[in-house]
Amino acid sequence: MSTSASLPSESQTSPRFSYALASVGDIQVGTVHRSPGGRISLRELEIDGQPVVATRRFWRSFFTRFGIAENVFRYFRPDEVFSRIQSQRDDVTFRYCIARSSSASSKRSDQLLAVTNPNRPIIRYDDIRGLLDGNGGEDIRYHNGVVTSTHAPRGGSRQFAIGGDQFRDRFCLETPVDGYGHPRLFLSMLRLVCSNGMIGHAKAFRSDVPVGKNMEHCIVRAIESFDNGDGYAALRQRFESSQTSWASVHECLRLNELLESLRRDKQLTQDGLIGRFRSLAGDLNELYGLANLDALSDKRRRILPSKARVYDLINYASEVATHHSHADGANRIQAWLGTLVSEEYDLEGTANSGGDFDAFFVTSDDGLPAQSRN
Repeated sequence: MSTSASLPSESQTSPRFSYALASVGDIQVGTVHRSPGGRISLRELEIDGQPVVATRRFWRSFFTRFGIAENVFRYFRPDEVFSRIQSQRDDVTFRYCIARSSSASSKRSDQLLAVTNPNRPIIRYDDIRGLLDGNGGEDIRYHNGVVTSTHAPRGGSRQFAIGGDQFRDRFCLETPVDGYGHPRLFLSMLRLVCSNGMIGHAKAFRSDVPVGKNMEHCIVRAIESFDNGDGYAALRQRFESSQTSWASVHECLRLNELLESLRRDKQLTQDGLIGRFRSLAGDLNELYGLANLDALSDKRRRILPSKARVYDLINYASEVATHHSHADGANRIQAWLGTLVSEEYDLEGTANSGGDFDAFFVTSDDGLPAQSRN
């Protein structure tokens, strides 16, 4: 699941990109950081003489391009690895993409995105923006090498009710602008009462866009023709079932752990979100008379209900992702939601049908729903 209503963007200004060719020998590594556990972090690089910050996307694509394991720097210095690749491979040239920073406060603020085969087709940022603007794209956002947009399916913007809430079918298109990976489509549902968008980020709700040499044509064809009636029906069924399923202690603890992790990583944009969730789920320690829920086995946690239904967890998580988190945090919540909805709930079908569900869970400092202030 994910937010289609308002994915956070990295900046309010349009990003700028540059593309060029280089070889492994053109990469120079700056400071090597090693964690107490031995994990290596290589972020300060120079490529073709330009100082850049190496992103996770760069290293993933680099390891894929040259067929090496991610832990290679635990045992060999970067210059040894690059020298070995240079001596053992004929195709050491690659295309790279840099996201240029608008900030002049840092000497090294440009982000090095993916490296790819120079012959691989690519669609650039300005081209995909123009294409999406001309083909009904909504909520077009950029983050970390990927442009995200929301669209109505070919069959139209169908509105339907699940319980007491109104929804519309949508789908989300993710398009990499650095050449790494294929464009992908995800089924989405927009909850109208609070503009929370939910995207099925599980394989069951995902479709890859096959691309040829003309990527623009392939993407336009996918936008104009995509409609997955069976997939939307399956997604609606999971939402209906979530309204009649109590959320288990296990499911609540997983979401609580995710929120704690996002708070530590400074991915949440409002205080009090974890406390609000615990209020929604109920005081589980008091409910079961335990000082530490970790004393329960995993099997036991899965059969004990909380005071919330799974639908409450879905709505709360999507509200936080849509309105109260940065882009990386929203992506992590979306991944959690996709896993939750695509699998059977721990206590599937254990609650009565019906019941009222809150439109909003999080309020601003003045007591109004935070969304109403946007």
